[in-house]
Formats: sequence, structure tokens, C-alpha cells
Amino acid sequence: MDRLIVGISQDKISENDLNNFLEKFKFVPENAGLVGVERECFLADSEGNIAAISPFVLRILGGPNDSFGPELASIQLEDRIGPIKISALAGELKEREKFLASAEEKFHFKRLFLEVAPTNVPLTVYPDPTGRYQTIVKNLPRHILDAGCRVAAIHVHVGMKDHETALKVYNKATEHLDELMSMGDFSSGHRFGLYKMMAPNWKPRPYRNWRDYCRKAVFEGFYTDPRKCWTLIRISVHGTIEFRMFGSTNDLKRIVESAKRCLSICGFDDYDGKPLDYNGW
Repeated sequence: MDRLIVGISQDKISENDLNNFLEKFKFVPENAGLVGVERECFLADSEGNIAAISPFVLRILGGPNDSFGPELASIQLEDRIGPIKISALAGELKEREKFLASAEEKFHFKRLFLEVAPTNVPLTVYPDPTGRYQTIVKNLPRHILDAGCRVAAIHVHVGMKDHETALKVYNKATEHLDELMSMGDFSSGHRFGLYKMMAPNWKPRPYRNWRDYCRKAVFEGFYTDPRKCWTLIRISVHGTIEFRMFGSTNDLKRIVESAKRCLSICGFDDYDGKPLDYNGW
């Protein structure tokens, strides 16, 4: 367990423990109110068969980099946009689509925007040179690995200016979990069912303060790496509130509408990056 490795007691979080945890979250004040979008999709060969080709696809796209990266399964690709103003998101998505469609035609592969892949897909883990994915799956039961490899989603990030604002906004956002899950579900709950199997601690809860959040991180094993917090809404290490419940789609309008709703929930007025007054929350 993480708490044994770092020698921290869940019941007594020291100032040093807390400060070490806080330092893992990098807030950029000028990015407050900007959005980021991560799109996961499945990869297929020219015949449309899902295939473990992400190392090849990433290589031809010049990745991994800020725009393109791997997922745990080599049958998936993630492309990333932002941080960017919401008013520019639709145009950026369209330009990215043109670029990727051209790459698909030139290099004979396809992207499939499925929320849930079939049961017979390859379970090949991406050969991450850092060893992160290999560590994740080392003792993972086969059915959990299968669940993790077969789901794909859209993640929306909203930039926060600092730790305290992020915690207030995160707590407010958790009140909208059911609404957002309904908004993001186009598989009749199938994707969520698989995700909950993979991540039993999927449901976000509010925190009294950062010490309370740190205490949970120690207990659930993500103190040293907050990316291992698998809740559907989380405070990300990138200094954002991350919404992880939207199903994979190539419907760009739906993606923009999802991002707008997340931005509104985070308290940004008229989607222009102007924050509302959080003191009343």
C-alpha cells in the first residue's frame, strides 16, 4: 500500500506530508477558465479490425507529445487539445480532425469512436518506456484488465488558478455528478459498468480541506501519484478540474457542449474565462 511505502499515517497528516502532496498539483493562474480536451479512441487496421497499433500510429504522428499520447492498451490512442479558450475549441477540433483524417488515409489505419469495444479485442499493454503501464497491470486480474482496455472516453479539463479555488470548485462539481454521467452516457450504462469494475472508488466525494483530500490519497494509494485517483471528477496534477465521464465520440458538437457545461459548473460566466464569486459557495 502507498501509505506503507511513504511511511505516512492516515490518521496524522503532518505539515510536511501535506506540503509534499500539494506540490504535486501545478496550477497556472493564467490558464484559469481555459479548457482542455482529451479524446480516447480505438485503433483499427485498414479493414476495420481493432488492432494493437498505437506504437506505430504515435510514431507517424510524432508522439508521444503534448498532442498525442498512449493509453494503457495499445489498441487506443489519445489526442489532446488545450489549454484553450472555449470560443476556439470547435475550430481547433475541426483542424485536428482534418490532420488525423489525412494521416488515416496516408498510413492506412482507422480510428473508431466506441464507448465500449467488443470482448475479443487484443489486451496488449502499451510498451511505456517509463514502466508506468507495466506497473499498473502487474498484478491486475484478467477481467479487470479486460474492462480497462475496452472502454474509451472524452475527458474535459477546466483550468484553476490555485489550490483553494480548485478545492471549492471540485466540491461544487461533485453535486452535478448524476447530471454529467447522464449527459455523457451513450452506451446505456455499459461503459460505466466496466469502469466501476476497474475502479471501485469511481465516485467523487467532497473534501473539507486539502488535508482531508491528502488523507484519502494516503488511504486509497494515490498520495505519491494523484493520477491513480480514478474518480469520475478529480483535481488533476495539471492544475485543472477533470471531468472523466463522457463517452468517446467523433461528434464535435457534443464535445464542445460537454466542455461548455463543465466550464459553467466550474463557475465561469458566459464561457469567457471570467470567474464568478466563489465566496457564496
